[in-house]
Amino acid sequence: MTPLLILLLVVLLAGLGGLVYYQFGDQLTGMFSSSTGTDTTAPQITNVVASADNTSATITWSTDELASTQVEYGPTAALGTLTILADDPASGTSAGVLSHSLELTGLTSGTTYHYKVMSKDVAGNEAVSEDETFTAGSSSE
Repeated sequence: MTPLLILLLVVLLAGLGGLVYYQFGDQLTGMFSSSTGTDTTAPQITNVVASADNTSATITWSTDELASTQVEYGPTAALGTLTILADDPASGTSAGVLSHSLELTGLTSGTTYHYKVMSKDVAGNEAVSEDETFTAGSSSE
């Protein structure tokens, strides 16, 4: 009698599984699918702040999604110096970050520097901030 009960239980569970799949199969497949559509929206950059001393500056900002960290800066609006790309989720070695911070070194005290921050999400969508400035040897926000 025990093998018969086990067989009935298996048939019942298989039937219920089929019924659940019939009713909710598309939703279940969508929940477990790795493809959720194409991301075409760049991260939103907010709270960009520069804090400078005589020969260095720390640039911080936030993004609304996990993204890379990079700054381009220079003594003119043409910029010119690009920092190393950090926390890049497209590289597969980092998930990216929401709070970004980079230190710029070797600055000249009293010099005004222009900079832009850049963040790229895992899909490769890049956001670039407006041109900002700070003066080495002081603090600006």
